[in-house]
Amino acid sequence: LISFNRRSLAYLNLNDPEPRNVFLKCSFDLDFFSIAKSLIPTDGVFFDLGANHGLCSFGLLPDLSSVHFHLFEANESLVRTIQKSTALHKESTFFVNHACVSDEAGYSKFHLEHEQSGQSHIATEQEESIEIRNLVLDQYCRKNGVSKIDFAKIDLEGHELSALKGWNACLRDHNVKSIYVEIMPENQNRYGLKTNAPLKFLESSGYELFLCKEEDFANFGEKPRKYQFETGTLILSKFQARNFPEDFATDVLALTPQNH
Repeated sequence: LISFNRRSLAYLNLNDPEPRNVFLKCSFDLDFFSIAKSLIPTDGVFFDLGANHGLCSFGLLPDLSSVHFHLFEANESLVRTIQKSTALHKESTFFVNHACVSDEAGYSKFHLEHEQSGQSHIATEQEESIEIRNLVLDQYCRKNGVSKIDFAKIDLEGHELSALKGWNACLRDHNVKSIYVEIMPENQNRYGLKTNAPLKFLESSGYELFLCKEEDFANFGEKPRKYQFETGTLILSKFQARNFPEDFATDVLALTPQNH
């Protein structure tokens, strides 16, 4: 059990180097939280796709304990850790899903990286794998009566496009107001995709794309400017998917036009 970002609590496996670094620094991804807190209302809905240890969710709790948290994770051992952490926060609402988020029902072959759990991913033909049940987000939202998602974080180690395709109806109706997605060239290339493939799909669904980290602003995109949201202000640089460099890695914010 660790405390991070001053007021947040969660269980971690300290054999894993990334959580161990959080434990040593008592800090986790402050950029993410400043962005998320500007876009999630106090009674909002948060989807965490590729939840890992669930730190993105548990880090929001001190300020947003009334939010409904939907976590999706394919690694069963991490799901058990997440469930142990949710027991610390009985005042909040969690929906924890053990599944591979994909664009079709059935099962996926999933490769476990035992040394670094955050790098586990949908297996290529050459990799050892286990079968994990798929979850299609459009079906999940219909089944659970989720008609609005205020903020989604997507970090699926290259499987982002498949997850988005399985959320096609909700995305085209702009039921998902804002999306924070990791874009890593090596992860997209693993599946023969161009680096900007998830971004082009989001753009085709009517989303506008923004660089959201100050260190990225000098690379490409429009001149950064201030955007006012319901619960905060962010400095963002708008860009188009075709201009995203093939060798560039960062987190991108996608917003509906009505959301800024």
